Amino acid sequence: MRTLPRLFGLLLLGLLSGLLLLSSCETTRRRESSDPTREAQRLSDAAGASLSGSASSHQIMHLDGKGTVKYKLSQAVMAAALIRQFNDGTVIDRIMVRKAPGSEEKQPVYYLIGMGHNNGAYRAVALPLRGTDDSTYYLTPTASRYVITGVGCPSCYFDFEDGHIVGTTCDDNSGGSSCTMKVLAANEVFAKTPLEDPTDKKKRK
Repeated sequence: MRTLPRLFGLLLLGLLSGLLLLSSCETTRRRESSDPTREAQRLSDAAGASLSGSASSHQIMHLDGKGTVKYKLSQAVMAAALIRQFNDGTVIDRIMVRKAPGSEEKQPVYYLIGMGHNNGAYRAVALPLRGTDDSTYYLTPTASRYVITGVGCPSCYFDFEDGHIVGTTCDDNSGGSSCTMKVLAANEVFAKTPLEDPTDKKKRK
């Protein structure tokens, strides 16, 4: 008879211990899911997120007090770097930085865009920039490349949605003309590339 209360007490103790363990595990899962470090890492992968710092990142531009783009690198340097990135005969002859339509005002998304041609076919590339608190924007090696190739299309455009590139459109798709876009991970735009302005060599000559 005395053993029954002891068994009941042991069972009750085991049940309470199990409930405490489950509660502890659930609390741990909630903390992990709301871990600010993990959330910051997720946000840092997004275009336009704050730069964490990288020796191989390069300043592209800075916004002045009026929101005007001030380039940190000459357009000739950036065009030459993008030509080397293509490495297929593509010639980039126009460089611009564009604020992505639909991006948040507090954390606007900017893209470095290069436009040109390859054997008469339209080519373009866009790369998302990452901004710092002082409105300086960098191109990092982890930035994706959005590459457009036109077939019979004189000019192609990037389509934006909520601050991000989602596709491309041909300005005249009559007669079978079209534009295709590929999204390539990472880039080597400035990898092992001397930041020399090609126009300087012409001036020295």
